[in-house]
Amino acid sequence: MHKDSCTDVFLSLGWRLRLCHPLISILFWYLLLYSSHGKKLNKHKPWIETSYHGVITENMDTVLLDPPLVALDKDAPVPYAATDSAFCVLFLSGEICAFKIHGQEAPFEAEVLNRTSGEGVLRARGPIDCEQQKEYTFIIQAYDCGASPSGANWKKSHKAVVHIQVDDVNEFSPVFREPLYRATVTEGKIYDSILQVEAWDQDCSPQYSQICNYEIVTQDTPFAIDRNGNIRNTERLSYDKQQHYKIMVTAYDCGQKRATESVSVHTDVKPVCKPGWQGWNKRVDYEPGTGSKQLFSKMHLETCDGPLSSVRAMVELQTIAKTKVSNPKRYSL
Repeated sequence: MHKDSCTDVFLSLGWRLRLCHPLISILFWYLLLYSSHGKKLNKHKPWIETSYHGVITENMDTVLLDPPLVALDKDAPVPYAATDSAFCVLFLSGEICAFKIHGQEAPFEAEVLNRTSGEGVLRARGPIDCEQQKEYTFIIQAYDCGASPSGANWKKSHKAVVHIQVDDVNEFSPVFREPLYRATVTEGKIYDSILQVEAWDQDCSPQYSQICNYEIVTQDTPFAIDRNGNIRNTERLSYDKQQHYKIMVTAYDCGQKRATESVSVHTDVKPVCKPGWQGWNKRVDYEPGTGSKQLFSKMHLETCDGPLSSVRAMVELQTIAKTKVSNPKRYSL
């Protein structure tokens, strides 16, 4: 449908209004008179703010903008006849018809909510993932309804910068970096830190990605853990009482979300080190005629990690037979 045909439609409507509503007909004819001069009536560009700051919650679609998205146009709201496909449309030159975003990589779209007031809304075209991208920056412009719905004669506003920040949702639970932790302690000592466990969180924000607390799940254990994951013993451990401990530890992020799986911590207790020769017995049984036999196969010198300059040892052997006891013999090593 051409513009001339569209105008004929509104002319016919004007004659009908003249018969039914004379006053409305006068106003209609006045507005229609200026509709053929749409370009002259559309003198001003729309106006929007120079910058916007927006916040969108992860996995949501609506953006909260500050200030709100509103476009203003100084042109009077004068209607004009135009064609859109097979329909006749009555447009107002002072209205806002569109907001356009520049930058195809920005996953957002703008929509006009009210053409007369110029109110608009910014929405995400799809799910927004904070873990993939935390911020977006792009350009937006407002377009008035101009003199044609095709947009050829629309006037556009200046370019405004929009900065969008994605608010994180606490989706992920803490995960420990190791599947199992092991440590060895010496009996009788109090340790400030036996070992440190560490968990991490996949969320993007500091509130939900940081680990704020660790907890020992196992009850009635002589151990404690601080918020940094350092495990210490709360009492002196005894090798004779218990040589091995197994405790379970969990972690919490700063949003108080708990780890889905706890981690196992194994602690071995070793006896107090005593320097000297270890691994030998004072008595060795030997049956005559059975050949040679090693007397000290497991004998070793325990230094307890102390300095050692020289070693001197003396071995005294004494045989005891069923009938008599031999004189002891000394050997130097």
